[in-house]
Amino acid sequence: MKLQVAMDLLTVEDALELAAKVAEYVDIIELGTPLIKAAGLSAVTAIKNAHPDKIVFADMKTMDAGELEADIAFKAGADLVSVLGSADDSTIAGAVKAARAHGKGIVVDLIGVSNKVSRAKEARALGAKFVEFHAGLDEQSQPGYDLKGLLAAGEEARIPFSVAGGVNLSTINAVQRAGADVAVAGGSIYGAADPSLAAKELKAAII
Repeated sequence: MKLQVAMDLLTVEDALELAAKVAEYVDIIELGTPLIKAAGLSAVTAIKNAHPDKIVFADMKTMDAGELEADIAFKAGADLVSVLGSADDSTIAGAVKAARAHGKGIVVDLIGVSNKVSRAKEARALGAKFVEFHAGLDEQSQPGYDLKGLLAAGEEARIPFSVAGGVNLSTINAVQRAGADVAVAGGSIYGAADPSLAAKELKAAII
């Protein structure tokens, strides 16, 4: 199972600083949507230039113009680009077309999708490299939120998937047992007093 750091920061400088601290321990460096909106796709280029050996994920959360938006992100240096699972099939297919032209990959993000298992299978059939079972920050802040629902859905879907939304030292083993291909850690790394140590411990916990 790969470890992905989600950098929900707002400046290229902060992103480069965090990436430098954790790159040794992560496989995928994700530029969060707020960072891309605040700093633009130059942030993707900066991270890829600094860490050419890492998989760089542009969390575009594309909802329309799939081929165009994916193409822009790939040209900026992204290896993976996200499209929302709630988007039209043609949007996902367009993004996949761009990915194939660049030799890259599309991740379909199921944030806000009610029937995650069904949509995950459809997204995979449309050409997604993997599907992200994702609970956003707002959902995670609601009383009673539990990662178990995402893990159960991922396990049931039986397609390549990642999990994002509460991955930390206490849950990463459950993520792996569910069969996830990628564990996405955000706040548990960038919000830690020592992000480098946090990433190291998460990586070491993966069997």
